[in-house]
Amino acid sequence: MKYKLTANTKTTNGVVLYQIQALKDFGAVKSGDLGGWIEKEANLSQEGNCWVFGDGRVLDNARVYGNALVYDNARVYGGALVYGDAFVSSNAQVYDSAQVYGHARVYGNARVYGAAFVSGNAQVSGNAQVYDSAQVYDSARVYEYMAVQFGICTSDLSLNLIQNIEVQTNLKSIGNEVYCYKHVDKNLCSLYNSKFQYVVGEYAIERNPKLDSSSCAAGLHVSHATYWNGNGGKRVLFCKVNLNDIITVQEGKIRCSKLFVIGVCDGETC
Repeated sequence: MKYKLTANTKTTNGVVLYQIQALKDFGAVKSGDLGGWIEKEANLSQEGNCWVFGDGRVLDNARVYGNALVYDNARVYGGALVYGDAFVSSNAQVYDSAQVYGHARVYGNARVYGAAFVSGNAQVSGNAQVYDSAQVYDSARVYEYMAVQFGICTSDLSLNLIQNIEVQTNLKSIGNEVYCYKHVDKNLCSLYNSKFQYVVGEYAIERNPKLDSSSCAAGLHVSHATYWNGNGGKRVLFCKVNLNDIITVQEGKIRCSKLFVIGVCDGETC
């Protein structure tokens, strides 16, 4: 055995966790070192150099094994797996049936959940989310408020606009344009500015957009047809946006300075 559960405890979500203590030297850990917190021995392998540091916590049916490391205030829970040479640190969370492995890094306030995979040399940081069945690998970089939900991400999303759009919104580009959707009120006015009305067959232009990577800021916001379901929108516009008019892609939506309204969809969704 390389570690034992101590008598030191703390409770997370009603679950009693035990602080671990090393019984021998391995990796960067020395015999006698106190580590983080786990619910049971099944959460952390007795083999390899895997370890939980600081206030890191592993519970439920989650497992950390191989040479994987959990640091700081990171949480691994549900049925999540962290293994290989991966590490999860800062305030990051990995849960549900998500897996983080290879040399992947998840840190900051990032979250990986659902059935998502993060592997290879990928990094997920900031307030980013990777979820559902998304796969992030190779040298992918996902950060800020990016929300990767769809398909496969293999690159730095700030440098690959088309892939950024696809993995966050599931929208496809044709030529130099993206076909997308926007929820509006019954009069085709913005839900946030009743004086801003969209007109079928015309361009809508934001005259003073905020030209940074902020998600919720001045600009025109579009995404897939169901993104805003439940937000009070009465009608759905079918639009197209030129790639050159896109300011940023964050939180699963596009913020742009200009769009063209193609038509109106019937009902709440298209």
